[in-house]
Amino acid sequence: MKKKTVRCDDVLNHICEELDTKLTSAKCRELKRHLERCPNCTAYLDSLRKTIMLYSSTPNPRLPQKARRQLFAALKLKS
Repeated sequence: MKKKTVRCDDVLNHICEELDTKLTSAKCRELKRHLERCPNCTAYLDSLRKTIMLYSSTPNPRLPQKARRQLFAALKLKS
């Protein structure tokens, strides 16, 4: 039986801030291996971490309602 390899879509769908911790689940190990050899996914994760850091460092960040709706739509989240 051939082992399924992780694709970029898998990484984008399952990425979490805990990826750089010592989680030992099979899925996390597969995602980490993919990130070690995929510069696009590594850049995406880095961008996500920087966005979270910038957002976290701003006290009571305010986003105009229109921008908030666009952001949530782009991230496919419910507002």
